[in-house]
Amino acid sequence: MKILLLNDAYFRLSLQTLGHNVFFAGPASDADLKTGDEPVKVSSLLEACPFKPDIVLLSDSLNFRSAFLGLEDLEIPAIFYGIDSPMNTFWQFDYARVFDLAFFDQKEPVDRLRSQQPEFADRIHWLPLGADHRMYTRQECEKVFDVAFVGTLHPILRPKRSRLLGLLQRHFQVAVFDGGGTRCLPPAQVVEIYNRSKLVLNENLFPGINLRLLEAMCCGACVLTEESDGSWQSCFHDGDHLVAFNSRNVVQRIENLLRQHERRQHIADTGMTLVHSCHTIDHRAKTLLRAAFKMVRRFKGREDHSRRIFHLGKAWLALASRWRDQPVGKLASEAVQKLCEEASHGFENPELHYELGARALREGRLPDAAGSLRRALQLNPSHLRSIWGLFWCLQESGDHRGAATEIYRMCRQLQFKTSRRFLEKLRAGAELEADDYLLLGKILEKAGWLFETGIDRLTGHPSRWNAYDAWQKAIQLDASQSEACRKCADIMEKGPAPEFAIFFLEKLVDTQPLDSDLRFRLAVRLLEAYSRDEGLKHILQYLFTSAEAQWWDRVESLKLSESEWTFLLDAVLDYSRQSESLTSNGFIRDMQLKANLYRDDPSEMIVSNDSV
Repeated sequence: MKILLLNDAYFRLSLQTLGHNVFFAGPASDADLKTGDEPVKVSSLLEACPFKPDIVLLSDSLNFRSAFLGLEDLEIPAIFYGIDSPMNTFWQFDYARVFDLAFFDQKEPVDRLRSQQPEFADRIHWLPLGADHRMYTRQECEKVFDVAFVGTLHPILRPKRSRLLGLLQRHFQVAVFDGGGTRCLPPAQVVEIYNRSKLVLNENLFPGINLRLLEAMCCGACVLTEESDGSWQSCFHDGDHLVAFNSRNVVQRIENLLRQHERRQHIADTGMTLVHSCHTIDHRAKTLLRAAFKMVRRFKGREDHSRRIFHLGKAWLALASRWRDQPVGKLASEAVQKLCEEASHGFENPELHYELGARALREGRLPDAAGSLRRALQLNPSHLRSIWGLFWCLQESGDHRGAATEIYRMCRQLQFKTSRRFLEKLRAGAELEADDYLLLGKILEKAGWLFETGIDRLTGHPSRWNAYDAWQKAIQLDASQSEACRKCADIMEKGPAPEFAIFFLEKLVDTQPLDSDLRFRLAVRLLEAYSRDEGLKHILQYLFTSAEAQWWDRVESLKLSESEWTFLLDAVLDYSRQSESLTSNGFIRDMQLKANLYRDDPSEMIVSNDSV
């Protein structure tokens, strides 16, 4: 097969090794045709290509994205491979609609997109990342690192990772390689680190099979990966190919593995063998090509041209907003032009005009924004995003009565009862305060817009807000805004990275120290995010202040280790001995009985299994 490969060389060598003819155009210095900082037309790449391609394959990249024009006009099949997909759905879901076949590196976004757009389901597939077995190889060298971690460190953006490494560094010699603030280290250095490590630690922001896991295993390292991230279970078995851990047992498991050389070596060997036999880039390329061959055989030309342009325009606007300093950052004007052309040719829908209006708002073109949003509402008076956008457009234009009318219309449509005081405040043009943003967040919550990963929250316009963004604004204006804090904590706890709820729960507990439910929630999050000592202290405070009927059952459900139970029960007994008056507290008496029972029969308490 003849393939025009765009943007990233991830599949290049594998496709060539499998016997296919590849012409690579991208920003890499060794590309067959190097793309620069400006958007490039795919038609010019086709002219430069020494053969007529059977397919065009655009592979996404993490660090730098080239911009390609004319994808919607291709007359040959086109395939997209999206990576880091949990963080990039805000543009990849639309971008994928431009292609005849699309793959994503993680399973959850595939399942979500198939559910949202079932008519598109047969064109969307999960294709996990694969290890580069030519580069990541086993080397015979001395193991000088007990535990090694390679990856970006950031206490705010990666709080769980920072807590985990802090915990391990109190018990072991942990070698951390973060690239000095850069996104990645040179591959040759990473290979050396993995080969010189007895154990390699893997931790993810979102659940998924990442390259760190595969590349370390490919080098023959014994890898520790998080138990809660069950995505690896479709490929590997705990205790056979790798070792899974959680916040309760990670220290014990590392201690055991460092003592058990043969066990550790067996896991490393078995994992390496499986990766080399099933999970390399070559294997992923074969899977992609099987689907591509089927697609090429049934390809009869590209249909629904206007729909493709619409999704391409949306994706370009999202890319341009997020990465303004990259080539894709220069796609905004192209996107606006294409969407306007489609509207002038009769392909109109409310979403198209909302996108034009939201972009105009971001650029401060208020009359253009008002025109686009009003046109969207002519097409569909119930289009909520356009009503929300028009509210902000009128608010910023100084038409405060009009803005109040639009937010009232949105509330009526959602059957959300807003306050007369808020509407009067809007009509008067008064400056919005924390409580007002709390209410706006509730309106967005009612609309079902809670949170979106990956978008630029620092410079984005409120017309694209979700509830989380409005509540963050409320907290920014008033740090004591407890309801907004609680709302943000709820969203984070239900998301794929619940450790981000800790920030909000800590603020809430500081202001509401007697709220036992909040304290218990914070304790659970801290325990699971590798801050177990801190979490146990909050458990004690919960026990001493709780008035809940199921207070003790909740604590028992945490499956604490034997040493943790000992700490809690010793503290309970010490606390109850401080004063005779304390024993009149029924909760304290019950805890004393539990503590004494544990002294007689430790099996009464739930103890975690720390064996490998």
